[in-house]
Amino acid sequence: MGQLSASCPTDGQPHRAAVVGAGIAGLCAAIALRRAGWHVAVYEKSSFKNEIGAAITITPNATLVLERFGFDFLEFGGVRNEMLLRYEAKNLSLLQMEYYGPDSGAEWSRFWSVHRVDLHSGLRGLATQTQDNTPGPPADIRLGQEITGIDCEAGTVKLKDGRLEQYDLVIIADGAHSRLIEDFTGNPSTVHRTGRSIYRWLVSMDEVNADPVLQNLYTDPQGSRKSGFVAWDDQETRILWVSYKCRGGKVLNNAVVHETQTGEGEEDLWQSPVSREQILKVLCNFHPSVQNMVSMTAEDGIKAHHLYKRLPLQSFVRGKTLVMGDAAHVMMPIHAAGASMAIETAATLETLFDLSGSTWTMDSRLEMFDKLRVPRCNLAMLSSNAGPEWLHIPGVEDEIRKYYSGPLPPAGAMPYSSAFRDVLFKHDEYRAARECMDKTAKN
Repeated sequence: MGQLSASCPTDGQPHRAAVVGAGIAGLCAAIALRRAGWHVAVYEKSSFKNEIGAAITITPNATLVLERFGFDFLEFGGVRNEMLLRYEAKNLSLLQMEYYGPDSGAEWSRFWSVHRVDLHSGLRGLATQTQDNTPGPPADIRLGQEITGIDCEAGTVKLKDGRLEQYDLVIIADGAHSRLIEDFTGNPSTVHRTGRSIYRWLVSMDEVNADPVLQNLYTDPQGSRKSGFVAWDDQETRILWVSYKCRGGKVLNNAVVHETQTGEGEEDLWQSPVSREQILKVLCNFHPSVQNMVSMTAEDGIKAHHLYKRLPLQSFVRGKTLVMGDAAHVMMPIHAAGASMAIETAATLETLFDLSGSTWTMDSRLEMFDKLRVPRCNLAMLSSNAGPEWLHIPGVEDEIRKYYSGPLPPAGAMPYSSAFRDVLFKHDEYRAARECMDKTAKN
């Protein structure tokens, strides 16, 4: 298979971890393990020369983690997400309004919108910075180094050039299309297309506000121009268009979930281009002012890609290896939970794998990791992949209950309602991990 270039450290030597993938999940894993005292190598096959993506939502369970890491949302263009306004696509009648801002009285109200590239830049800095007050050694991010295989039991990774490296812990965080998941499960990947795709593009808020109809749509019925989700729902064609601000409120992110069109996004990449003419045909039922936001971007500014699902993993641990992020849970974007669940997992890592004064064995740490993450992540994945009507769909709750025994919202709870938010986003993973450790110690 190749020549082993490093052996596992003996007693007294630093604990070493390999993270495969330097996306949001991989960088958060690196930050968490760095803070826990580990020496971390991050393997990333790309060179980061042309970072791509769109804005994402960070929910309160993940905000808690990023704030603890020291991530400054405002410095990286973050915008508070305080409400959801959902309109009927054709006549713009208000279908749903949820307010969860800091002055609403709602607990766990720290939702943020941030551009993915800006978030990634901030996380990379936290993983590698060398300031005196930064806990743990800086992570070593190795760009252009592709991992082609893993011996999960031994903790050995194989590089494309044939070299082998051995670690105390290996984390697979290389995304939904992970090439290593088959090494982890021992079976072919179950990732498959859903028949749904998503358009994404950015426009200037100055242009949006120049249209009186659009300006009014971004103002709640009480006359307040707070930031948050503004969405249009066309139930006839099953199209959901969601928008929210990023980059200091100057830019509006648009995401349109729709039935995949013939020839659309065949490259399966963020940069698969779609013409404005094609999108307007898909959005023919939408109000003209809303359609105008398609023309506010450059002709080559709209991208499309397919949406995928995968069967739930029964375990996120094998030998010395664990899996996290999209590699562990492939989610539809309906509930904006995918990235936040990956960030939440980083809190599990920081707590369970903290080396200071701890006598836990690696096997015990990994066992607790599985107990904590399989229920939460599979809950989020199965609920997201079932869509807004998840608890109304026969079999969805039964499938969730195979992994998760905690509370669920009432079947009629709307996405981002209080009952919905309490289950998915009102969660302190640091506390949950400490409680798991205390319970395990007593047993």
